[in-house]
Amino acid sequence: MNNIIKSITLTLTSLAAGFIAITIPFNLIGTLSKEAMHIVFISEIVIYFSVAMIFLVASDKKKQQEIKSNERHKERRRKIEEVKKDWIDIAA
Repeated sequence: MNNIIKSITLTLTSLAAGFIAITIPFNLIGTLSKEAMHIVFISEIVIYFSVAMIFLVASDKKKQQEIKSNERHKERRRKIEEVKKDWIDIAA
């Protein structure tokens, strides 16, 4: 239930942000000069690129942490098996 609420909230927020991001430049076309519109579009592109890079960096960091965690778990399993083997050898 909690995941459904999160998904709905994320979807609505994304739709609202996308709608605002598209409508603002179109509403400014008639009010701003040509140079000002160039600045608005360039700044929009820079903002979109920056947000995309933040998401990519966060995704890559999450993948690296997952890989590190898996390696740590594999090392722990190996050590546990080694200890079990040593105890069996000692008991024999």
